Amino acid sequence: MPDGVILALIIVGLLLIVAGLTWLLIYSYAVRVAYRFFGRPAPRPAYDKSPLSIDQSTIFGRGKNWFYSNRMNVLDWQMTAFDGIKLYAYYIPAAKKTTKDVVILIHGYNDAPSVMAAYAQLHLEKRDCHILIPHLRAHGMSEGNFVGYGLFDSQDIAMWMQYLESRLGQGLKIILHGRSMGAACALMTAGSGIAPNTLTGVIADSSFDSLDTQIAYLAQRKYRMQLRPFLMLVRHVVLKRFGFPIERPLRLRSHPASRCRCFFSMEQRTNWSLPT
Repeated sequence: MPDGVILALIIVGLLLIVAGLTWLLIYSYAVRVAYRFFGRPAPRPAYDKSPLSIDQSTIFGRGKNWFYSNRMNVLDWQMTAFDGIKLYAYYIPAAKKTTKDVVILIHGYNDAPSVMAAYAQLHLEKRDCHILIPHLRAHGMSEGNFVGYGLFDSQDIAMWMQYLESRLGQGLKIILHGRSMGAACALMTAGSGIAPNTLTGVIADSSFDSLDTQIAYLAQRKYRMQLRPFLMLVRHVVLKRFGFPIERPLRLRSHPASRCRCFFSMEQRTNWSLPT
């Protein structure tokens, strides 16, 4: 075999090895990105304990302080999700047991469920109502190894609504009030067609419009990563590892049977008021 052919084969072989190693590095990076955004943000605690100190400089901090100051009046509920994992929620009963008004408060990504106590205070100042604060999957005391970003969570919330009806009786009037990822979850629940007809309204505080956009934004802001060139690969990894279709959340296309009022807002860190 001529020397030139041998040299060409060696060069082609080296190029294939370099290309293979490059692809392996890119794929490994995509896997790390996928787990960074979809993996459970914090380990599940052994038990639900009160924090030693709470920063009360914001409305959310003051809400958490109110929540833990009244922790003895808060019940812990548990439910099994459609895929078998255990889900937990805080339940604050209304002063009048026969009250049919219910507010489900849905926290955001990597938020403690108790953060939503600030909204609970505001609702309770307006009227007597039952308050439910679910721990979204892969958050708080709920089980789960990956974050649902509203897609699986919307099914969980619909199940919580049915659970409330089984505990509190028929004729409930339920409002979903979500923040950030929780707002996206509330909108997806309302627009999916799976929510019971007890849903009467949605308050969406600072929801994202699509998961593609949200991940690209977070990647640039937190990690200074230009994620968009890798988004197709990350989609493949997430679908293969978690069975999660990344392009689905959030599409604001309402199911034909879905009819309820929606109020949209953008968060103000220092103050917040309910719509009237």
